[in-house]
Amino acid sequence: MYGFEWQDQRGVEGTGFVRALRSLLTAHLPAFQSDFERILRANFDLELRNPDEDGFARVNLFPMIKRMVTNVNCFVFFGEELCNNEKFTEAALEFPQAVIFAAEFLRITPGFLRPFIAAAATKRHRAARTIFHYLEPIVTKRMQVRDARGEAGFAKDLPIPVDCVQWLIDTSPRKMPWSSARMVGEIMAVWFGSVHQLAMTTAYAIEDLCIHHDCIELLHAEITKARAACKELGGKALDVEKQLPLLDSFLRESIRCNNSDAVTGRRKALAPYIFSDRTSALAAGDWVCVPQRALMHDATRYRSPDVFDAFRFVRANQEFARGETARGYVPGDKPSSLTTVSVDWPIWGFGNTACSLTPIDLSAKPRPVLCVYDSQARNGACARRLGVQDGGSRSASIQDVEIVSRSSQ
Repeated sequence: MYGFEWQDQRGVEGTGFVRALRSLLTAHLPAFQSDFERILRANFDLELRNPDEDGFARVNLFPMIKRMVTNVNCFVFFGEELCNNEKFTEAALEFPQAVIFAAEFLRITPGFLRPFIAAAATKRHRAARTIFHYLEPIVTKRMQVRDARGEAGFAKDLPIPVDCVQWLIDTSPRKMPWSSARMVGEIMAVWFGSVHQLAMTTAYAIEDLCIHHDCIELLHAEITKARAACKELGGKALDVEKQLPLLDSFLRESIRCNNSDAVTGRRKALAPYIFSDRTSALAAGDWVCVPQRALMHDATRYRSPDVFDAFRFVRANQEFARGETARGYVPGDKPSSLTTVSVDWPIWGFGNTACSLTPIDLSAKPRPVLCVYDSQARNGACARRLGVQDGGSRSASIQDVEIVSRSSQ
């Protein structure tokens, strides 16, 4: 990926990026909320612009959500100008998919053939070359402005862009500065992980809205009330945890039931280690992880774990707040939310390496569906293909799922 350099050593040149994504991005998410909703509304209108005779527009869910997530993330990462550049956004969407696709081929390819297979699988790195073509001059100019700003009296009057590219540039090493090509490579590497997980989670959440249609009116009423309250306060950003507890619970249950990661919290033993309960011993170099998907479907932790209970987390929080136990609805002993980082909710990871983002971006995706459109599964039935995988947890092929949506206006 052009100038990207992987350092297989924890703590090498990554501290600045942690600050850019964990601190600066998180702090700015409330300010981005209105832009998220504007972009999502425009994308929904575009995707559903050709309804059939019955008034419904039929779409393939996962590809649609990937395009929408890409557009929103492009706005946050690269700013308004590149977000509106169709060639760039197409390449930004293609790039992670091409890398994953090529990686699977390279796993079974002899070393001497890998450069040729990689070029063929990625169409001669078409997406990466396009992203680099657009990003390199922008990054070069911004790095020059950053360096000039450090000198007294220079570039002080120039506005500072508010996007991830700028934050990554500002937090990159100063003692041994990177070239613009290296900086673009690092930005592309960060971008690589920004689309698929959010797109899958959002697609499952909207699919669950179609399947559990009885939840829509409750969620719609909650969002309408919260938006009205925010408008009275001068357009203050929504506090998802406090103002939208039903939506928070619905999203958590959707994640619990459709967990895309089998494991989380991978850790490598640097020295021989024995667990405190003496049940297992690790040698130096061994890996250990948390069986996340199995935990989410463990009957000793969740009552009726194979049943989608949209508001189980709301009920549990209410009981915890009264000083009661949650009667087996959820694990834990105190109120929690979608963004809680704990051993009972391991989707964000653990410790200092946990991903500590606010739920604004995730919750923003289903809100236009709830506020503007009516949605249902094709033929009024569940379009999800269910199966049994990994000890009884359900799997789904969201690539083939279709929903129909109709404007409420």
